[in-house]
Amino acid sequence: MPQIRLLALIVLLFSIAPASAYDSTAGSSHGPAMGGTVLETMEGGGYTYMKLDQAGQTLWIAVRRAGVTVGDKVEYVEQMRMPNFTSKTLNRTFDQIVFARLSGEHAAASPLQPVAEIAVGDEPIAKADGGYSVAEVFANKATLKGKTVKVRGRVVKVSQAIMHRNWIHIRDGSGAKGSDKIVFRSEDQVAQVGSIVTAEGRLETDRDFGFGYSYDVLVEDASFTE
Repeated sequence: MPQIRLLALIVLLFSIAPASAYDSTAGSSHGPAMGGTVLETMEGGGYTYMKLDQAGQTLWIAVRRAGVTVGDKVEYVEQMRMPNFTSKTLNRTFDQIVFARLSGEHAAASPLQPVAEIAVGDEPIAKADGGYSVAEVFANKATLKGKTVKVRGRVVKVSQAIMHRNWIHIRDGSGAKGSDKIVFRSEDQVAQVGSIVTAEGRLETDRDFGFGYSYDVLVEDASFTE
């Protein structure tokens, strides 16, 4: 749980930092910008992993997906350092990795903005064979907890690479306010906003990640088909 809360804090720092935070001269409560030369890169789960050379020492850092290549010199501001971090997407464990945001010339041109949810109306979407409606999942969450559930609905919001997961918000026209949407989390899959998909995964209930990330129902290890 402490690891999850710290990752949630990283997300907030990425999402709400003012534009000045992305200037190469801007400081941080986590320390000044550092740098290195890129020796190796890998992509996974919405992140770019970079092995850096820092005056003869090497260090792996992970940032939101970025266009860097071997030989580039990058600057970054450290957000969190984690020992023995395992990436399921890469099927690799790092002895130590730094989660960071890039600064300098490789920083994003503008800070990331929250993704808006699209309006889909109230028209119901037919359930998948053997599946549940959103309302049924909420109504039966106690008995469905820990089981695989299948829901067909429209993707109304997608947030990628948050706490090392993609968060896909799905509605099907059922349920009352507060119980009319389910969030499906996946490490390596994503769905297109506006598309109608069948989502499947393991139902968890009463998940509280801190920092306002609280869910009565949440589906983990999700997969999506159209």
